[in-house]
Amino acid sequence: MAERGVRLEPRTGRESAGPLVLVNSLGTTSAMWDALVPALRTRFDVVRYEQRGYGAGDAADGPFRLDDLVDDLVHVLDGLGLDQAHLAGVSLGGMVAARAAARHPGRVRSLTIICSAPVLPRGSWIERAAAVRGAGLAVIRDTVVKRWFTPEFASENPDIVRRYGAMLLANDAEQYARACEMLAAADVRDDLADVTAPALVIGGSADVATPPASQELYAAGIRGARLLILDDVAHMATAAVPATIAREIIGHAAPVSASGGQQG
Repeated sequence: MAERGVRLEPRTGRESAGPLVLVNSLGTTSAMWDALVPALRTRFDVVRYEQRGYGAGDAADGPFRLDDLVDDLVHVLDGLGLDQAHLAGVSLGGMVAARAAARHPGRVRSLTIICSAPVLPRGSWIERAAAVRGAGLAVIRDTVVKRWFTPEFASENPDIVRRYGAMLLANDAEQYARACEMLAAADVRDDLADVTAPALVIGGSADVATPPASQELYAAGIRGARLLILDDVAHMATAAVPATIAREIIGHAAPVSASGGQQG
């Protein structure tokens, strides 16, 4: 599985809630989960991997679709011999996880969607792809990072902001542009009614990239989903409030394993 940069981080606690696969957002690597992993490992065997074209360093041959990213996730499960896993995804990763849960219901024990939208404005993503192809990732860095963090968080945590800015710039510009075009066409709204796994949807009140209304769409579309909006948190909630996100994932997913299967 080296082509997907898969990392399996075994559980450190006594109680096992099974495997948890983390799916990262656009422009980031699996390092975006660093601050959550120590807490998550107390209950789960944590699996991290890279979306195509990012940290794994494998460039896609051409344009790709959201379904291709779902296939990548399923191949990760297959490669590790996992029949089932809990899924948690941020932004693009939330879309991937939601569609995987809809199309492979028997393989998803629980679903946590974080700061994501089931559909995004097509025009803005086509424009971003063109901008990156024309001038490189530096042209969007400041705008993207400002959407990821609140001004207050950025002022108090400049090192984290710089690290995420560097993570964005480390992407291959063409791969990033293709991912933008993929997002322009992606729409998981029709998938939501087919999600049977217990679902938790988390958003941030200060998220301008995927505002609370986007999470409300997920929660309304997935039967029995629980919605949580965190005050004064922007798009990169896993960096801003990692302890809170980890606690919510554990509180949501671990009881599913304890009950012996899916709920709802």
